[in-house]
Amino acid sequence: MYCNFFGFSERPFDLTPDPKFLYLSRCHVEMLAALTYGIHERRGFITMVGEVGTGKTLLLNTVLDRLDKNTKVAYIFNTDLTFRQMLITAIVDLGLAKSVKSISKDQALHRLNDFAIRQLPLGGNVVLIVDEAQNLKQRSMENLRLISNLETHKHKLVQIVLSGQPELDTKLNQPELRQLAQRISLKRYITALNEKETYEYIRHRLRIANYKGPSLFNRRTQQLIWEYSGGVPRKINVLCDNALLIGYGLRKKKIDADVVKEAINDLSWSPYSRTIETQAAITMEQQAPQLKTSASRRRLALAASLVLAASLILFVVLLFGNPRLKLQEWGSFLPRALIRALSTSETESTDQSSTSIVDQLHGSQNPDGMPVQTQKEGPAVNPEAVAGERDEALPDQSRVVIAKPGDSLFSIIIRTYGKYDGAILNAVLNENPELLSPDKIPVGQVIKIPKVD
Repeated sequence: MYCNFFGFSERPFDLTPDPKFLYLSRCHVEMLAALTYGIHERRGFITMVGEVGTGKTLLLNTVLDRLDKNTKVAYIFNTDLTFRQMLITAIVDLGLAKSVKSISKDQALHRLNDFAIRQLPLGGNVVLIVDEAQNLKQRSMENLRLISNLETHKHKLVQIVLSGQPELDTKLNQPELRQLAQRISLKRYITALNEKETYEYIRHRLRIANYKGPSLFNRRTQQLIWEYSGGVPRKINVLCDNALLIGYGLRKKKIDADVVKEAINDLSWSPYSRTIETQAAITMEQQAPQLKTSASRRRLALAASLVLAASLILFVVLLFGNPRLKLQEWGSFLPRALIRALSTSETESTDQSSTSIVDQLHGSQNPDGMPVQTQKEGPAVNPEAVAGERDEALPDQSRVVIAKPGDSLFSIIIRTYGKYDGAILNAVLNENPELLSPDKIPVGQVIKIPKVD
């Protein structure tokens, strides 16, 4: 849609894993080399682990493009399968079977073994790639060892590449899978791009799309993209593609910070979340009178019981003690928590302000035992005003921020720390485990802001 307007030969930030768009950061160079080496040198099990959107599938496609014609590959991307189903999918992919209904697991393994043995004297190799391997069932993962057992005295006949999210690493560290984990000869991790690599990534994608015009994204705009994406290539692509679409709609040849902010807002805000919050607030408001009445009745019942208990205590003390003591002095023998409950019940049952039973029996005292003057309550504090004051500067220690209308975790972090990155986001999420969605924060939600280095 916008390619002709900006002068692109194709969309530079498309989400399809096209190998020609691969940007080789230092981490990606190491991963590509490890995959190529592991397959070529017949290392058996190879594992690639990376977060969502870091380019795992793109790397796998790049490796496939670089393998010679003697290397036969079976690519499994649907991991919601039993081991038998995976095995049959592999031999069909390799052209070893057409009908799969009557093939057993043992028959499929036998065909795969015979095929791999025939390839060996021809200089051929067999590779089984399992993408999204974190979704494999434990039994299926354990059965993968059966394929790794296909070997000669000198060579592994089938090379197995497991690619997945960090959950894959967690599964492989389970005691039940230690036999499989010990067979993994190469394990590499993909991390997100740093700030400099993010800027280079954007320029690389534009160059591959044959963009010849002036700089599309200035320094401030690229910084916003880095802060929002955290260096995750897929998030960079989504944000840049949306920004270009908005720029095209506004007929802007350069993407400024306002356009990127609008794209971020579109990706972070949903009108339906506010509707849900409003409906929840209405429901709570409707239930509030019933809840308040029920709570008030419970307190009054408790107060009546405490009054009876207090009367019995006073009667015993007056009967056996000194009858000349004043009521205020007798009050000192009563538990303050009991008297406070009486006072709370008395206050809730009437709208008139009066001296509490605690003040009548014990008197208002400061920590030194001296009476103090009762102060009237001041005006109500506006939570949004407090949140605004707290967001002005970051103190030396942890504090809290109260969410304003339209706030997201991204806007709170930018407003509080003056920047946004993955480390800060993780620190805030760890401090606030109750947050279900960083993009949907109810008004008035208390957010704990940790100190970060």
